[in-house]
Amino acid sequence: MNKNIFITIISLFILSYTHAQVKIESNSVEVEITTGEIKRGLPPNLYAELSFVDDNGNGVLEAEENSTLLIKILNKGTGKAQKLVVTVKSDVTDKALTINDKIEIAQIEANQSYTAKVTIKAGFGIKTNLHKFTINVTEYFGYDMDPAYLLLNTLEYQKAKITFAGIEIFDSGEGTGAITTDKKLQAGEMVKAKIVVQNVGKNTALNSKATITCSDANIYIDPLAFDLGDITIGATKEIWCTISPNRRVTTTDNLPIYLTVTEKNSLGNLTNFNLPLKLDQKVSDVNIVDISKDVNTVINDNVAKFVYTSEKFSINTESTIDISLIEPALTEPLKNSVAVVIGIEDYANLPDALYAANDATYITEYFKKRLGIEQVVIFKNDETNGYFFDDVFNPEYGSLQKAVVKDESDIFVFYSGHGVPEKDGKAAYLFPADGKIERLANQGYPISQLYTDLQALEPKSVTVFLDACFSGASKSSETAVAENLDGTKSGVRIVTNLPEPWETNPNFSVFTSSTGSETSLSYDKTETGLYSYYLMAGMQGEADANENREITLGELSDYVIEKVTATSKKISGTQTPVFNGNEDKVLIKY
Repeated sequence: MNKNIFITIISLFILSYTHAQVKIESNSVEVEITTGEIKRGLPPNLYAELSFVDDNGNGVLEAEENSTLLIKILNKGTGKAQKLVVTVKSDVTDKALTINDKIEIAQIEANQSYTAKVTIKAGFGIKTNLHKFTINVTEYFGYDMDPAYLLLNTLEYQKAKITFAGIEIFDSGEGTGAITTDKKLQAGEMVKAKIVVQNVGKNTALNSKATITCSDANIYIDPLAFDLGDITIGATKEIWCTISPNRRVTTTDNLPIYLTVTEKNSLGNLTNFNLPLKLDQKVSDVNIVDISKDVNTVINDNVAKFVYTSEKFSINTESTIDISLIEPALTEPLKNSVAVVIGIEDYANLPDALYAANDATYITEYFKKRLGIEQVVIFKNDETNGYFFDDVFNPEYGSLQKAVVKDESDIFVFYSGHGVPEKDGKAAYLFPADGKIERLANQGYPISQLYTDLQALEPKSVTVFLDACFSGASKSSETAVAENLDGTKSGVRIVTNLPEPWETNPNFSVFTSSTGSETSLSYDKTETGLYSYYLMAGMQGEADANENREITLGELSDYVIEKVTATSKKISGTQTPVFNGNEDKVLIKY
């Protein structure tokens, strides 16, 4: 080959290599980089938004569950970021945990972004652990980000547990032939039996099947096999069969009839259970176990949380609605209606209840413009000192009773601030701005008293909104850490005996921002309570599920519960609003 031609070919090859383009696609931006020499330019300025979601949305990574950590990297600098590497490492080793722990990004131009998607999967053998995942973002020229952390609990496989709940005998009706109709089984009869099983475990029993066997050929049973499908936690299934012992059956013990129920993983099976069925004896009642209080004990507040110190990290929740834009509704003014709005943020002897005063200011306008309440009175901070609550709500001499017309007035109460429980959990109080915990019984205003006083006014209806928690902790947010209000380390206290006026008064409705064991959060993005924000967004029209331009209490409740629960998990723990009352009552027409 000619020497000059050879040199030319080599030169073209080097030239083409130096200018080769590589494109990397992401859901945020298409990034390009030259694979040749990397040149230093103007510096980038990197920020990141973090979000996490797992398959069932409870913030805990359970056996055989997948989750996704999204790291949206934004370059707010004047130069491009080059050859970035995102790494995510756990401080706990578990062979059943898989993660794509390294993502390389060619470059991110100025004012563009790239979303790194990290999948974290838990296998069947995952162990229960708290994992601290370190999130690092590095850049070729050293324009790295400070580390951030994802605190994520993994949970070992929770077993289903199928138990026998009871049996009923039906000896009358189609398909039966009784000697004596007494709900007992006699030799020579044909009866229908309803066998009830329940899943009392901590996981769904998948693809469940049941079989009945009998060691006595003189007992006829049909059918013998049953497909029960999935049995969720606490759920029951009924197994119906025909049973007919002939006259050769004389035993006085349990009949030799055995029940087996299997589920997919065979860890919660009920095996060869001898049914408590005897001749000439009534069977015991079906006993369904209430396990609702135990279902979430393995989850509690151990949901995924982000920890960081750099202001360049933030949590990606969702786009916020401008709640300051309040369009007047078409709701006609409620004649003789009155609202008391209370927002206590600055406490003399307790941590601040962040943004509570803002909550009161905003909701006052919503009450006037969206709900059409005739008279709205607002009290904030030190306007609530002393015996404020009694001065307002006492049905004999309080200021509210002067504005209420018996059987005609609709009363609305909104409270944002601290809720304080008794240490034994037997009472819960609203608290004035100058109150001292040591004087809780004297200065606090019991929730039970609020409900009693409101009912004593004999109004047409009562609607109460409480943006306060009663777990013994102050409000927290992305930037504010919850504190125990009594200064102790006694932990969460669950208030168990709050009155339930809605049970006897269909015109009494109560919205509360969280359950008794949870902390109500503040929302830094809007500088309001998280609950109050979604309450007002719902009143704007977001809660109108059927889009009929009417918002019922039920629609507002459904919207607020869904949004607050989902968003709280991205901020700090789980907050679950509660509603009790008349779901069909129309609150707003617009």
